[in-house]
This record gives sequence, C-alpha cells and structure tokens, in this order.
Amino acid sequence: MRRAAELDAELERGSDRGPLHGIPIVHKDSLATRGVRTTVGSRLLESRVPDHDAAIVERLSNAGAIMLGKANMSEFGSGSSGVNAHFGAAHNPWDVSRTPGGSSSGSAVAVASGMAVAATGTDAGGSVRTPASRCSIVGLRPTYGLVSLYGTWPRTKTLGAAGPMTQSVEDAAIMLNCMAGYDERYPASIKSPDKDYTKAIGRGAQGMRIGLVRDFSRKELDSEVDDALTRALDVFAKLGVEIVDVVIPELTGALDYSTLFRHIMLWEFNEVLGEQYRNTPNRDEVFGPFVHADMQRVQSVTRRDYESTVSRRWEHVRSVREIFRRVDALITPTVPDVPPLQSEGPETWLRGRTFNLPFSYLGLPGISIPCHLSKEGLPIGMQLVANDLGEMELLRLAHAFEEAGGFPASRPPIYCTMNEPEL
Repeated sequence: MRRAAELDAELERGSDRGPLHGIPIVHKDSLATRGVRTTVGSRLLESRVPDHDAAIVERLSNAGAIMLGKANMSEFGSGSSGVNAHFGAAHNPWDVSRTPGGSSSGSAVAVASGMAVAATGTDAGGSVRTPASRCSIVGLRPTYGLVSLYGTWPRTKTLGAAGPMTQSVEDAAIMLNCMAGYDERYPASIKSPDKDYTKAIGRGAQGMRIGLVRDFSRKELDSEVDDALTRALDVFAKLGVEIVDVVIPELTGALDYSTLFRHIMLWEFNEVLGEQYRNTPNRDEVFGPFVHADMQRVQSVTRRDYESTVSRRWEHVRSVREIFRRVDALITPTVPDVPPLQSEGPETWLRGRTFNLPFSYLGLPGISIPCHLSKEGLPIGMQLVANDLGEMELLRLAHAFEEAGGFPASRPPIYCTMNEPEL
C-alpha cells in the first residue's frame, strides 16, 4: 500500500511510468525479491531472504508494477500437479479437485481467479504454458535468452525461460515489453532489437500461415482436446489464415518428450540440486515426493545419454527452423488432456509435457491461449510456436483469435471481483 501511494504521488506530479504504473502483480517464488522470502517452493530454503531482486523483478518494478506477494509453486519446479508438500497445494479455480498445472501453479491461479492482473512464471518444460492452459489464461514462453534469468533459481541450465501470465493477449504484450532486454549479468542473454510488442495487437491475421504438424499436433489427444483443436483451426481459417500440413521428423522421433525429460531435464536438474540433495541430513523430511522421484529417475541416466542428446541440439534447431520458411507459426494443443484430478499419478504429469518440452529444447517461443471448455466446464488451451524472436507473430495470431471469440467467454466459478469505489 505504501508503494501504491508513492506511485499515485508520481502520477499527481505528472510522472507516468507507462501502462504498468500501479498495476498489481505476483511473482513466482523462484524469482529473488530483496527483503522478501524466496523459497523456490522448498523447505530447504524456507528462511531464505535475498538481498537483491531478480532482473525480471527489477524491470517490472521500474515500470511501476506493484508486487502483491510471491506465488506458490512446485518444489524446485518438480512436478506439474500444483501439489507442494511443504506449503500446500494450489487448486484450479475452475474445479478445486483438478490440477492447475505447474510448476508456475500459484501464478496461474492468481491470474485466473482475479487475485492479480498479471503474474510472472518460469518455463523449462512447460511451466508457464501448462498452468496457463489448465487455468484458461494466456502464458507466453519467450525465445531462450530474450528475458534475463539473473536472480531466478534454475530448474535446469539450458532449458529455462521466463514469461508473463495474463488474462489477455494485450496484457502479455505489455508485460513482455518490460521483461525483455539484454542483461550482461545473465550469460544466455541475447542482444535483440528493441520492440514494442503491443504493435502486434489489432493487426489481424489475414494472409498468415499456421503449420499443423503431421503425426504430432494431434498426437494421443483426449477426444475433447482434439475437438477443441479442430474448432480453433476453423476460427483461424475464418480469419483468413492458411492452415498448412507440415512434416517435422524430429518432433516425431528424436525430440520425443520422454527422452528429453530423462536425458536433459532430469540430468541438468541433478547438476543443479543433486549434490546438495544427497548431502542434506534427513533429506527424506527436507524434500518432497516429486523431488525424490526426480532424483530416483535420474539414477538411470548417464552422462553419455546427456551428451549424446545435446551433441545434436543445434542440428535439430537448424532443421526445425527451416519449417518457418513456409509458415509463421505451428499449432498444437498446449497439453493433450483436460485438467486431471490432482490425485493422479506421475505418468499423467509426464504426458502433459508432450507439446511443451520439445520446443523448450529448441529454444523457440511459444504461447498458450484459452481455446475451449470441456463438457464439464474445464479449460482447454492451444499452443502457437514461432521461430526465434517470433513473439510478434505469436501475439498477432493469438490476439486475432481472441478478438474473433476464440477464448471462452466465462470466468471460473472462483473469481475475485473488485467493487467500484463510491464517488
């Protein structure tokens, strides 16, 4: 409230920081916040209070955003159920027995239920896009290195990105304007031309091309998800978008999500946390079941597995990039199923990475947008993926879809509304 009063005073003096001036947001608890506890969802770090802000927190604060608090998350980013053994579960506001997705669970819930206008999330294997889909909001994973991860706890060393989680596509563009930018403190940071991503809004999608990936975009989908994808393609066709059948052998072979999860995601997670995990006294009490499961799984992975997969990475990247000579974006569901019960087992959570992890590995930008509700009123999301630095194309397509009525019109049963102040 003190911060809000300070920002109000700035406006009274004629100083306006832009569209985020005074806007309430929440940050995922993997982002360092100076003087505010940052636990990464873990008991191990439950008393950690950083003396610095993450780059994302700095940039959004300078833009005038006000942090309401830190959002609950999966412990160290493990698991995508929304369950946290130490700090409680985050529940889906559409049905509290269902998963909100993870690991940016609390961020998605805060936005979907109207507690905050926007939130930050991080995404190594789908941790922005999956909860966005599960909660029927917009979640954008930018090009690898476009947003600095300085001061953000790393789930892995080479897969991570951070992006906005919002109620609309335009809000995502506004947030990305403030989040993106070169940062010499972050080794993977890229120097890219400054862009105003809101210029993608309102341009329509006439003449653009979307690739439907043969044997991948419809891979092992629940029937209602398959129907929702068909509806989405119909909306795009009416907008003047050409739907192109494309073949990308890597996505149906070498880049299978289960291989990437074991050989890269788990191996790099072990490199980040493994030694500390094994040297922690009473680790059965300190760490939760999802971290234990990941550390158990990684025992079957060898350095040779990791290096063999990584050695072909740029070959895969170059090959997949070629398809963007023919299309502006690719389309898939965000996840292959409707939000499952929070009590489901590990195979359910791993399956949810089908369409996310391959594009994380490739470093390509992707956006999840709401596309339909199931017969039970559960959210179904759609993912669009573009070439490196193709965020403008993603936002343009997503906004056109939103404006055409592609987004579900209803809000979740649990939704916070703010009363208008009395005049």
